[in-house]
Amino acid sequence: MPQAVAGPEIERLIQLLGRMPGLGPRSARRAALQLIKKREALLAPLADAMRVAAERIVVCRSCGNVDTSDPCTICRDETRDPTTLVVV
Repeated sequence: MPQAVAGPEIERLIQLLGRMPGLGPRSARRAALQLIKKREALLAPLADAMRVAAERIVVCRSCGNVDTSDPCTICRDETRDPTTLVVV
């Protein structure tokens, strides 16, 4: 593992981004540094969107879909046939 060369706040951001699927340590470091460089355009809006998502998004108890309501929009749709399952 690379030696920490930034402050603990930046290293924590890199570590958390590195937990995302498809982001290794180098990609996470590049993403974190880009977010910091473009703080107003990227970091602040992303942090706000993540806060809102954490507060409002839930998992539907019926189907496991993610939505802002439970049951989700799909399960509440009265035009859908709940007895039909489509396998793709």
